[in-house]
Amino acid sequence: MISSSKPAPLALSVFIICKDEAERLPLVLEALAGFADDLVIVDSGSSDGTLDIARHYTDRVYHRDWTGFGEQKVYAEGLCRHDWVLNLDADEVLLDEVKASIAALLARPEAERVAAYSLRIRHVSLLARSLRPGRFNPTNVTPRLYDRRRAGFNASAVHDKVLIGDGSRPEVLAGDVAHISMKSFSHMWEKIRSYSELSARDWVTKGRNPSVWRLVFDPPFFFLKNYFARRLFAVGVEGFVIALALSAGRALRIAMTWELLRQDKGRKAG
Repeated sequence: MISSSKPAPLALSVFIICKDEAERLPLVLEALAGFADDLVIVDSGSSDGTLDIARHYTDRVYHRDWTGFGEQKVYAEGLCRHDWVLNLDADEVLLDEVKASIAALLARPEAERVAAYSLRIRHVSLLARSLRPGRFNPTNVTPRLYDRRRAGFNASAVHDKVLIGDGSRPEVLAGDVAHISMKSFSHMWEKIRSYSELSARDWVTKGRNPSVWRLVFDPPFFFLKNYFARRLFAVGVEGFVIALALSAGRALRIAMTWELLRQDKGRKAG
């Protein structure tokens, strides 16, 4: 008799930070169902049904007021039960090949594993009918699977990234993560606006005052970088609009920095 039993979940902690992700989170969590035995979700104040969806998949759902990307992830990482952890955003779906790569890695002895592994996170168009990203779609290769005894997220509010304690380079796992980067164009712009504001506040904290020349050259350069080097052209009209919006976000960051600096100067003068 052939057994139809499914493989046991991996001894792996997956953690996700989120807010108001009722549209995309079900796809993310369904792909994780039965994959790992510890799923941690840290929400920062959802009001759209996100919490009900999360609790359908795990009882490890927590609230933390938003203080920035890095601090949210450091907090979520600290709630994990296992040393090997995987971070996903609430709009990133693990596809079958990368899940097989992770399972094969964790089957290897600890001594044969490096401290961290990078995932290929590929953009999936809002207008696409499939989660399978195209070969030339924009791709971000970044560490997301790691041994938290040797690596972990920094606490930066804006530039959150995995820092590796021994200075080793992460290896890249085979397979893709589908990045459903937008719920809508208006949602995309709100994310860019919010990120521009966070970046501006970060610049002010660090004493940075961008020049007018940066306003002139940075936004168009950023458009070219995203549209060509990061291959947003591969997703058609949507990619063109995203590249324009990202470029506008760079200009907005500079203008917001000037505005905050002027406000600080006014308060000190008063």
